[in-house]
Amino acid sequence: MKKFGFLGFLVLLLPSVALGATFTHDLSYGTTGTDVAFLQQFLMDESLYSGQITSTFGPQTRSALIAFQKQEGITPATGNFGPLTRADVNSVLALHPEWTTTISNNTYYKNVNGNPVHAPTQAPSIPAGASAQCRDGSYSFSLHRSGTCSHHGGVATWF
Repeated sequence: MKKFGFLGFLVLLLPSVALGATFTHDLSYGTTGTDVAFLQQFLMDESLYSGQITSTFGPQTRSALIAFQKQEGITPATGNFGPLTRADVNSVLALHPEWTTTISNNTYYKNVNGNPVHAPTQAPSIPAGASAQCRDGSYSFSLHRSGTCSHHGGVATWF
């Protein structure tokens, strides 16, 4: 086992401060939420996904993920985003910090459907998966229009 100094240990414990910089959840067909939007953006950056960023893991996302798994030599290439694929994607992202948008928090909440959704956050540009910009300048990732930006001055712009 590789040894890490105190700083390395501390870095492993700290949450990521870049949107989509680290995936921590398995994703599969039918999953919805901002992590799916981040995955779709990643696959788009890899030139494997050309669909809309929908936050829903559907057939286009699965096909793009299978192509990524084949590209990376991950077998079997099932189109599920489990531990092996997640680790591979995280290592690619670690090599390309310029692909991520720095955000002000790494906080999630569960929406009315029980899906994890990134809490509204400040960012220098529109983060992947954002559904609206609030009047206070923060970005919302809400998957429902009701209540979006309710504690942030309301919606300024829908995406």
